[in-house]
Amino acid sequence: MALIGEPADRIKIVILIEVLSENWLIMSIRKKIFRSFGFVVVSLAVFYIVILLLFRPSHDREWQLGHEALPQIVYSTESSQISIANYRNFAWTEVNAADIQYETRSFDLDQMSGVDVIISHFDDFEGLAHIFLSFGFTDGNQVVVSLETRRESDESFSPLLGILRQYEMIYVVGSEKDVVGVRTGHRDERVYLYPTKATPEQARRLFDLLAVKINDVYNAPTMYNTLTNNCTNELTRSVEEMSDIDFPLTWKTILPGYFDEVLYDLELIDGEGAFSAVKDRHLIDNTQVDVTSETYRADLRRSLSASMD
Repeated sequence: MALIGEPADRIKIVILIEVLSENWLIMSIRKKIFRSFGFVVVSLAVFYIVILLLFRPSHDREWQLGHEALPQIVYSTESSQISIANYRNFAWTEVNAADIQYETRSFDLDQMSGVDVIISHFDDFEGLAHIFLSFGFTDGNQVVVSLETRRESDESFSPLLGILRQYEMIYVVGSEKDVVGVRTGHRDERVYLYPTKATPEQARRLFDLLAVKINDVYNAPTMYNTLTNNCTNELTRSVEEMSDIDFPLTWKTILPGYFDEVLYDLELIDGEGAFSAVKDRHLIDNTQVDVTSETYRADLRRSLSASMD
Protein backbone atom coordinates (compact mmCIF):
# COMPACT_ATOMS: atom_id res chain seq x y z
CA MET A 1 0.00 0.00 0.00
CA ALA A 2 1.42 3.35 -1.09
CA LEU A 3 1.82 6.08 1.47
CA ILE A 4 1.00 9.72 0.85
CA GLY A 5 4.53 10.70 1.51
CA GLU A 6 6.03 8.57 -1.20
CA PRO A 7 7.58 10.36 -4.24
CA ALA A 8 4.85 9.30 -6.73
CA ASP A 9 2.13 10.79 -4.56
CA ARG A 10 4.08 13.95 -3.92
CA ILE A 11 4.41 14.44 -7.69
CA LYS A 12 0.64 13.99 -8.08
CA ILE A 13 -0.01 16.55 -5.35
CA VAL A 14 2.41 19.01 -6.96
CA ILE A 15 0.68 18.57 -10.33
CA LEU A 16 -2.73 19.10 -8.72
CA ILE A 17 -1.50 22.26 -7.01
CA GLU A 18 -0.06 23.52 -10.30
CA VAL A 19 -3.35 22.90 -12.12
CA LEU A 20 -5.33 24.66 -9.42
CA SER A 21 -2.85 27.52 -9.42
CA GLU A 22 -3.05 27.89 -13.19
CA ASN A 23 -6.86 27.93 -13.08
CA TRP A 24 -6.76 30.56 -10.36
CA LEU A 25 -4.27 32.61 -12.37
CA ILE A 26 -6.42 32.40 -15.51
CA MET A 27 -9.51 33.51 -13.57
CA SER A 28 -7.55 36.36 -12.06
CA ILE A 29 -6.31 37.45 -15.48
CA ARG A 30 -9.81 37.34 -16.90
CA LYS A 31 -11.12 39.49 -14.09
CA LYS A 32 -8.29 41.93 -14.59
CA ILE A 33 -9.01 42.09 -18.31
CA PHE A 34 -12.62 42.99 -17.70
CA ARG A 35 -11.64 45.45 -15.01
CA SER A 36 -9.05 47.03 -17.28
CA PHE A 37 -11.41 47.57 -20.22
CA GLY A 38 -11.50 51.24 -19.37
CA PHE A 39 -7.72 51.27 -19.41
CA VAL A 40 -7.72 49.77 -22.89
CA VAL A 41 -10.12 52.45 -24.13
CA VAL A 42 -7.97 55.17 -22.61
CA SER A 43 -4.86 53.61 -24.17
CA LEU A 44 -6.45 53.61 -27.61
CA ALA A 45 -7.45 57.23 -27.15
CA VAL A 46 -3.89 58.15 -26.18
CA PHE A 47 -2.58 56.20 -29.19
CA TYR A 48 -4.84 58.15 -31.54
CA ILE A 49 -3.83 61.45 -29.95
CA VAL A 50 -0.19 60.52 -30.56
CA ILE A 51 -1.06 59.85 -34.22
CA LEU A 52 -2.76 63.25 -34.40
CA LEU A 53 0.37 64.90 -33.06
CA LEU A 54 2.89 62.96 -35.16
CA PHE A 55 1.10 62.91 -38.51
CA ARG A 56 0.61 66.58 -39.27
CA PRO A 57 -0.77 67.63 -42.67
CA SER A 58 1.46 69.51 -45.09
CA HIS A 59 1.34 70.99 -48.58
CA ASP A 60 5.10 70.56 -48.97
CA ARG A 61 5.76 66.99 -50.18
CA GLU A 62 6.71 65.13 -53.35
CA TRP A 63 3.24 64.45 -54.72
CA GLN A 64 2.03 61.92 -57.24
CA LEU A 65 1.21 62.95 -60.79
CA GLY A 66 -2.04 64.91 -60.85
CA HIS A 67 -1.83 66.07 -57.24
CA GLU A 68 0.96 68.60 -57.55
CA ALA A 69 -1.22 71.71 -57.51
CA LEU A 70 -4.21 72.67 -55.37
CA PRO A 71 -7.15 74.42 -57.02
CA GLN A 72 -8.46 77.77 -55.83
CA ILE A 73 -11.79 79.33 -56.73
CA VAL A 74 -12.18 83.12 -56.81
CA TYR A 75 -15.62 84.72 -57.06
CA SER A 76 -16.16 88.00 -58.88
CA THR A 77 -17.61 90.75 -56.73
CA GLU A 78 -19.36 92.30 -59.73
CA SER A 79 -20.89 89.35 -61.59
CA SER A 80 -21.66 85.63 -61.48
CA GLN A 81 -18.24 84.82 -62.93
CA ILE A 82 -15.73 82.64 -61.12
CA SER A 83 -12.08 81.99 -61.84
CA ILE A 84 -10.58 78.57 -61.10
CA ALA A 85 -6.82 78.45 -60.70
CA ASN A 86 -5.07 75.09 -61.21
CA TYR A 87 -8.00 73.71 -63.16
CA ARG A 88 -6.65 70.29 -64.18
CA ASN A 89 -6.91 69.49 -67.88
CA PHE A 90 -4.33 66.75 -68.38
CA ALA A 91 -4.04 64.77 -71.60
CA TRP A 92 -3.35 61.29 -70.23
CA THR A 93 -1.24 58.97 -72.39
CA GLU A 94 -0.91 56.13 -69.89
CA VAL A 95 -2.09 55.33 -66.36
CA ASN A 96 0.90 57.16 -64.88
CA ALA A 97 1.86 59.48 -67.72
CA ALA A 98 0.25 62.65 -69.02
CA ASP A 99 0.80 65.96 -70.71
CA ILE A 100 0.53 68.15 -67.60
CA GLN A 101 -1.84 71.08 -68.07
CA TYR A 102 -2.91 73.21 -65.12
CA GLU A 103 -4.96 76.13 -66.36
CA THR A 104 -6.89 79.13 -65.12
CA ARG A 105 -10.48 78.91 -66.34
CA SER A 106 -13.48 81.21 -65.98
CA PHE A 107 -17.10 80.10 -65.72
CA ASP A 108 -20.44 81.87 -65.36
CA LEU A 109 -22.43 80.34 -62.49
CA ASP A 110 -25.62 81.79 -63.94
CA GLN A 111 -25.13 79.32 -66.79
CA MET A 112 -24.96 76.27 -64.54
CA SER A 113 -27.50 73.69 -65.73
CA GLY A 114 -27.20 70.76 -63.31
CA VAL A 115 -24.93 68.20 -61.69
CA ASP A 116 -24.14 64.56 -62.34
CA VAL A 117 -22.87 61.97 -59.86
CA ILE A 118 -20.08 59.73 -61.12
CA ILE A 119 -19.12 56.47 -59.38
CA SER A 120 -15.97 54.71 -60.53
CA HIS A 121 -15.24 51.14 -59.39
CA PHE A 122 -11.49 50.53 -59.19
CA ASP A 123 -11.49 47.20 -57.34
CA ASP A 124 -13.05 43.75 -57.73
CA PHE A 125 -14.85 44.31 -54.44
CA GLU A 126 -18.07 46.11 -55.36
CA GLY A 127 -18.04 48.31 -52.26
CA LEU A 128 -14.72 49.98 -53.12
CA ALA A 129 -15.29 52.89 -55.49
CA HIS A 130 -14.72 56.59 -55.90
CA ILE A 131 -17.54 59.16 -56.04
CA PHE A 132 -17.25 62.60 -57.59
CA LEU A 133 -19.40 65.26 -59.23
CA SER A 134 -19.58 66.91 -62.63
CA PHE A 135 -21.29 70.31 -62.85
CA GLY A 136 -22.74 71.15 -66.25
CA PHE A 137 -23.15 74.53 -67.98
CA THR A 138 -25.46 75.57 -70.80
CA ASP A 139 -22.48 76.27 -73.09
CA GLY A 140 -21.43 72.60 -72.89
CA ASN A 141 -18.65 73.02 -70.35
CA GLN A 142 -18.29 70.73 -67.32
CA VAL A 143 -16.45 71.27 -64.05
CA VAL A 144 -15.53 68.08 -62.23
CA VAL A 145 -15.00 68.19 -58.45
CA SER A 146 -13.32 65.15 -56.96
CA LEU A 147 -12.16 64.75 -53.35
CA GLU A 148 -9.17 62.38 -53.32
CA THR A 149 -6.30 61.20 -51.17
CA ARG A 150 -3.29 63.35 -51.89
CA ARG A 151 -0.57 60.72 -51.96
CA GLU A 152 3.17 61.10 -52.13
CA SER A 153 5.10 59.74 -55.11
CA ASP A 154 5.96 56.46 -53.35
CA GLU A 155 2.56 55.85 -51.73
CA SER A 156 -0.32 53.59 -52.72
CA PHE A 157 -3.85 53.74 -51.35
CA SER A 158 -4.80 51.65 -48.31
CA PRO A 159 -8.19 52.06 -46.56
CA LEU A 160 -6.55 51.13 -43.23
CA LEU A 161 -3.77 53.68 -43.57
CA GLY A 162 -6.45 56.19 -44.49
CA ILE A 163 -7.86 55.79 -40.98
CA LEU A 164 -4.41 56.35 -39.45
CA ARG A 165 -3.82 59.77 -41.04
CA GLN A 166 -1.43 58.56 -43.71
CA TYR A 167 -2.72 60.85 -46.44
CA GLU A 168 -3.59 64.47 -46.95
CA MET A 169 -6.68 65.29 -49.00
CA ILE A 170 -7.07 67.21 -52.22
CA TYR A 171 -9.99 68.48 -54.24
CA VAL A 172 -9.22 67.90 -57.90
CA VAL A 173 -11.13 70.41 -60.04
CA GLY A 174 -10.88 69.84 -63.74
CA SER A 175 -12.32 68.63 -67.03
CA GLU A 176 -14.26 65.43 -67.66
CA LYS A 177 -11.74 64.57 -70.37
CA ASP A 178 -9.08 64.48 -67.65
CA VAL A 179 -10.74 63.25 -64.45
CA VAL A 180 -13.20 60.83 -66.05
CA GLY A 181 -11.06 60.10 -69.08
CA VAL A 182 -8.14 58.64 -67.16
CA ARG A 183 -10.58 56.15 -65.63
CA THR A 184 -12.41 55.14 -68.82
CA GLY A 185 -9.49 55.40 -71.21
CA HIS A 186 -6.47 54.13 -69.29
CA ARG A 187 -7.41 52.51 -65.99
CA ASP A 188 -10.40 50.77 -67.63
CA GLU A 189 -12.47 51.23 -64.49
CA ARG A 190 -16.19 50.50 -64.37
CA VAL A 191 -17.69 54.00 -64.37
CA TYR A 192 -21.34 54.98 -63.86
CA LEU A 193 -22.69 58.44 -64.67
CA TYR A 194 -25.99 59.43 -63.03
CA PRO A 195 -27.72 62.71 -63.94
CA THR A 196 -29.35 64.04 -60.79
CA LYS A 197 -32.70 65.71 -60.36
CA ALA A 198 -31.08 68.83 -58.92
CA THR A 199 -32.31 72.11 -60.37
CA PRO A 200 -29.74 74.65 -61.66
CA GLU A 201 -30.27 76.63 -58.45
CA GLN A 202 -29.66 73.58 -56.26
CA ALA A 203 -26.60 72.62 -58.28
CA ARG A 204 -25.20 76.12 -57.82
CA ARG A 205 -25.76 76.06 -54.05
CA LEU A 206 -23.95 72.73 -53.85
CA PHE A 207 -21.07 74.10 -55.93
CA ASP A 208 -20.84 77.17 -53.67
CA LEU A 209 -20.56 74.95 -50.58
CA LEU A 210 -17.87 72.84 -52.20
CA ALA A 211 -16.00 75.95 -53.33
CA VAL A 212 -15.65 76.99 -49.67
CA LYS A 213 -14.19 73.58 -48.82
CA ILE A 214 -11.88 73.65 -51.84
CA ASN A 215 -10.50 77.02 -50.76
CA ASP A 216 -10.20 75.83 -47.15
CA VAL A 217 -7.91 72.99 -48.26
CA TYR A 218 -5.97 75.42 -50.45
CA ASN A 219 -5.37 77.66 -47.43
CA ALA A 220 -4.63 74.93 -44.88
CA PRO A 221 -3.60 71.29 -45.43
CA THR A 222 -6.16 68.76 -44.25
CA MET A 223 -5.90 65.05 -43.51
CA TYR A 224 -8.00 62.48 -45.32
CA ASN A 225 -9.82 59.86 -43.27
CA THR A 226 -11.31 56.70 -44.75
CA LEU A 227 -14.24 56.79 -42.32
CA THR A 228 -14.90 60.42 -41.48
CA ASN A 229 -13.44 62.62 -44.22
CA ASN A 230 -13.81 60.88 -47.57
CA CYS A 231 -15.41 61.33 -50.98
CA THR A 232 -18.80 60.05 -49.80
CA ASN A 233 -19.44 61.74 -46.47
CA GLU A 234 -18.08 65.09 -47.64
CA LEU A 235 -20.67 64.94 -50.41
CA THR A 236 -23.52 63.87 -48.12
CA ARG A 237 -22.67 66.56 -45.55
CA SER A 238 -22.75 69.23 -48.23
CA VAL A 239 -26.09 68.04 -49.62
CA GLU A 240 -27.61 67.84 -46.12
CA GLU A 241 -26.36 71.34 -45.35
CA MET A 242 -28.14 72.86 -48.34
CA SER A 243 -31.37 70.83 -48.22
CA ASP A 244 -33.73 68.84 -46.02
CA ILE A 245 -32.32 65.53 -47.30
CA ASP A 246 -31.17 63.18 -44.55
CA PHE A 247 -28.92 60.38 -45.74
CA PRO A 248 -29.35 57.12 -43.79
CA LEU A 249 -26.35 55.78 -41.92
CA THR A 250 -26.03 52.32 -43.44
CA TRP A 251 -23.31 50.20 -44.97
CA LYS A 252 -24.42 51.55 -48.36
CA THR A 253 -23.41 55.06 -47.35
CA ILE A 254 -20.16 53.86 -45.80
CA LEU A 255 -19.10 51.83 -48.85
CA PRO A 256 -19.07 54.18 -51.88
CA GLY A 257 -19.64 51.37 -54.35
CA TYR A 258 -23.21 50.99 -53.11
CA PHE A 259 -24.02 54.67 -52.78
CA ASP A 260 -25.88 54.84 -56.07
CA GLU A 261 -28.58 52.62 -54.56
CA VAL A 262 -29.00 55.17 -51.75
CA LEU A 263 -29.41 57.92 -54.35
CA TYR A 264 -31.97 55.75 -56.14
CA ASP A 265 -33.94 55.05 -52.95
CA LEU A 266 -34.05 58.78 -52.13
CA GLU A 267 -35.14 59.55 -55.72
CA LEU A 268 -32.20 61.89 -56.27
CA ILE A 269 -31.17 60.39 -59.62
CA ASP A 270 -33.12 59.88 -62.79
CA GLY A 271 -34.33 56.43 -63.69
CA GLU A 272 -37.40 54.25 -63.82
CA GLY A 273 -37.78 50.58 -62.98
CA ALA A 274 -35.76 48.34 -60.71
CA PHE A 275 -32.44 49.65 -59.44
CA SER A 276 -30.45 46.94 -61.22
CA ALA A 277 -31.89 48.08 -64.55
CA VAL A 278 -31.20 51.75 -63.76
CA LYS A 279 -27.61 50.91 -62.83
CA ASP A 280 -27.06 48.98 -66.06
CA ARG A 281 -28.40 51.88 -68.12
CA HIS A 282 -25.94 54.35 -66.59
CA LEU A 283 -22.76 52.33 -67.13
CA ILE A 284 -20.32 54.10 -69.45
CA ASP A 285 -19.24 51.86 -72.31
CA ASN A 286 -15.48 52.41 -72.33
CA THR A 287 -15.23 50.97 -75.84
CA GLN A 288 -17.51 53.69 -77.20
CA VAL A 289 -15.60 56.72 -75.88
CA ASP A 290 -12.26 58.05 -77.04
CA VAL A 291 -10.45 60.08 -74.41
CA THR A 292 -8.52 61.94 -77.12
CA SER A 293 -11.69 63.11 -78.86
CA GLU A 294 -12.76 66.74 -78.65
CA THR A 295 -16.33 65.47 -78.23
CA TYR A 296 -15.49 63.29 -75.22
CA ARG A 297 -18.16 64.91 -73.01
CA ALA A 298 -20.91 64.26 -75.55
CA ASP A 299 -19.55 60.79 -76.29
CA LEU A 300 -19.89 59.85 -72.62
CA ARG A 301 -23.58 60.65 -72.64
CA ARG A 302 -24.18 59.04 -76.03
CA SER A 303 -22.59 55.92 -74.59
CA LEU A 304 -25.21 55.97 -71.84
CA SER A 305 -28.01 56.48 -74.34
CA ALA A 306 -26.77 53.56 -76.41
CA SER A 307 -26.74 51.28 -73.35
CA MET A 308 -30.29 52.32 -72.49
CA ASP A 309 -31.68 51.12 -75.85
